[in-house]
Amino acid sequence: MSAGSSVKVVFIALGVNLGIACVKGAAALLTGSAAMLAETVHSFVDCGNQLLLLVGMKRAGAPATKQHPLGHHRELYFWTMVVAGALFVGGGVASLYEGWEKVMHPSEMQPVQILGHVFPGWWMNVAILAISGSMEGYGFIAAVKSLPRKEGVSLWNIIRRSVDPGLFVVLFEDGAALVSLVIALVFTLLSVVTGLHVLDGVASLLIGVVLVVVAGLLTNETRSLLVGESNPDIDAFVRAEAAKLPGVVGVNEVVTETRGPESTIVLVSLDWNDAIPAGDVERGVSLLEKTTRTRYPSVLRMYVEAQDRRDGVPAPLS
Repeated sequence: MSAGSSVKVVFIALGVNLGIACVKGAAALLTGSAAMLAETVHSFVDCGNQLLLLVGMKRAGAPATKQHPLGHHRELYFWTMVVAGALFVGGGVASLYEGWEKVMHPSEMQPVQILGHVFPGWWMNVAILAISGSMEGYGFIAAVKSLPRKEGVSLWNIIRRSVDPGLFVVLFEDGAALVSLVIALVFTLLSVVTGLHVLDGVASLLIGVVLVVVAGLLTNETRSLLVGESNPDIDAFVRAEAAKLPGVVGVNEVVTETRGPESTIVLVSLDWNDAIPAGDVERGVSLLEKTTRTRYPSVLRMYVEAQDRRDGVPAPLS
């Protein structure tokens, strides 16, 4: 997925969530629904998160400096961690608090007056939730279509292997939003049918739980990227290409580390035939780098060392 496509997905999500947040907010104020208020907070938090992602994308694209010779690519993952914290506090905790207050002090949704006509409050909530669901679905589908699909690999594994927060954050947030909308809709209707207004608060509590869980998943995924994940595809490609080089008698080790959506560092240790000239080794290294960068333009730096297999090569990583 290109950086341009990722930015487009984030802008789509931002526009969708901003429109939804305004509509939900108006409904929450008019009806006094805790579930709708939780959904409003959730949507505004999502808007803020998309803005933070855009900031991260901008800063991650800054050129390398003497202080940061490999660039600022990982800054995107820092801002993604901030997004996870905002989702936990601004979305999850706020919804749990509002839900608890409504459970302790349940109240009926207020009727709404439109153009001189009075309508039950739940009518507006159901209509807003249905409209929001269709808009959230649009954003979710746009993100799914941008996924680099692979045959035989499940959607969940594709998301887990993604190194682009602009993609997986939108998928996590929109997925949570769709689940939350279903919860709000079901419990709104149940509160009307049963007359138990406490269910409105229960819906807010459940939405809070969903957001806390999603924030936890997002935090764990970003933590792994901040620490530095390998790229199995580049790893396998480099191993295969290195083994083909004239004069290479063994591939000791290949290490890849992802620094950003379009930035990977590759470290290679090769055992060369001691009889070949140094010039042949240099040409082999240049060929390996050229072949790798042609196939994977995301390779930022590639370091190749000559090392005898018997001279303390690290054990294979588990």
